[in-house]
Amino acid sequence: MDKKSSASENSRTGGRQSISEGLSNDRKILYSILQGLPIPTFVIDSDHRVIGWNKALEELSGIPAPEVIGTRQQWRAFYASKRPCMADLLVAEAFDGIERWYAGKYRKSPLVEEAYEATDFFPDLGEKGRWLRFTAAAIRDADGTLVGAVETLEDITERRNAEDALIESESKLKSVLQGFPISAFLIDRNHEVVHWNRALEELSGITAVEIVGTSDHWRAFYKKKRPCLADLLVDQTPDRIGNWYAGKATKSPLIEEAFEATDFFPDLGKEGRWLRFTAAAVRNNQGDLIGAIETLEDITEAKKAEQELRLAHDTLEVRVKERTKELIESTRALKAEVVERRQTEQKLKKRERELKIKSDNLEEVNTALKVLLKQREEDKRELEEKILANVKEILLPYVEKLKRTKLDEHQLANLNVIETNLNDIISPFIRSLTSKYLDLTPREVQVATLVKEGKTTKEIAELLHSSTAAVDFHRNNIRIKLGLKNKKANLRTHLMSLL
Repeated sequence: MDKKSSASENSRTGGRQSISEGLSNDRKILYSILQGLPIPTFVIDSDHRVIGWNKALEELSGIPAPEVIGTRQQWRAFYASKRPCMADLLVAEAFDGIERWYAGKYRKSPLVEEAYEATDFFPDLGEKGRWLRFTAAAIRDADGTLVGAVETLEDITERRNAEDALIESESKLKSVLQGFPISAFLIDRNHEVVHWNRALEELSGITAVEIVGTSDHWRAFYKKKRPCLADLLVDQTPDRIGNWYAGKATKSPLIEEAFEATDFFPDLGKEGRWLRFTAAAVRNNQGDLIGAIETLEDITEAKKAEQELRLAHDTLEVRVKERTKELIESTRALKAEVVERRQTEQKLKKRERELKIKSDNLEEVNTALKVLLKQREEDKRELEEKILANVKEILLPYVEKLKRTKLDEHQLANLNVIETNLNDIISPFIRSLTSKYLDLTPREVQVATLVKEGKTTKEIAELLHSSTAAVDFHRNNIRIKLGLKNKKANLRTHLMSLL
């Protein structure tokens, strides 16, 4: 080999060695960068084998790099069973799989081509699971050939928990405000309504949907745009409160950065409303002003009562003066009346003596009347006994004889009614019923008797040759007269209790 050829060969060998050393240096630099990244990161090749697993990911996953380098077990850091990571789907160019495995959790990166971002909860990562925001991007060589993918993972658990806690806190605040019986609204630093509770919807007639997100809260109280008390606190201009609420607003003795006021709002409702309202500044944990809340209590009725009380007080004072004058005059008249009464008492004593004599005479007359009434009762009782004896001994035997004759069905039914009524005449039920309820008509007594015997309305109508409507009418009258109207008491049971 000549010197020229030898020199050429040495040059090519040296070039390859220089390129190899350069590539080796690049890999070392990339490896150092990967290991030094504070963000957990892993790299896979086109065969899905792990070729990079930095220290931050070792800390996050608890899996040292030697366990996974050269394997396809990158999934172990995140899932309980084998499944593709985002980087695997990019290496496989299985973009449909991204939707399958991360539906509703991912988006295409707006900054990097062939890259996707996602946020998900990994229950198998750590003791209680972890929230991760992760990005996977395809890796191509200088010729554009897909040679692998890199995936970075950011632990956002604490931030997510804080966001969830904030959302929960805001939700609780909204629930409290929504259920608050006193009208209230909340505005932010830009004077936009953040919350408008149900009580304020009722008071103002403006729904939360109409007002939230706008700066039109003044519409609930005024015809023209002007600041509410909450607006002045958001602007941190308490000195201007006197301009709008002169003589009506005072600083709250209980809450810092809060003012109270009472005012009449003529444009609220049909006849205007009196409101007692309080506005307070709202600050975050860092003490920054983030808005203001205003509560409004409708005290219209209380104001009316106060005005009526004041009017009543004034009227009472006038009445007291008039009454005092009347009392003086009455006292004079009373003195004259006392003298007159003494004279009257003497006349009354004389009259009492006369009445005593008459009372004694009346007592003797009453004694004589009692004797006469007793004799009348005995005569009445004797007459009833004679009637009952005649019915039993004379009428009922003939009824029995008639029943044994050949009667048609209608005649027999009438005879049964006659017999029933005769029995009722002599029964204690009829005597009890007529004696206690003297205003029952003869027909109502008949219906009551048949009801007591257990007859239905239809049967009673047939026996009495009447309609069922007429029987129901009599039954209703009987219930009214027996004091059973609008009561659940059974009529037959009540009639049987009279025996």
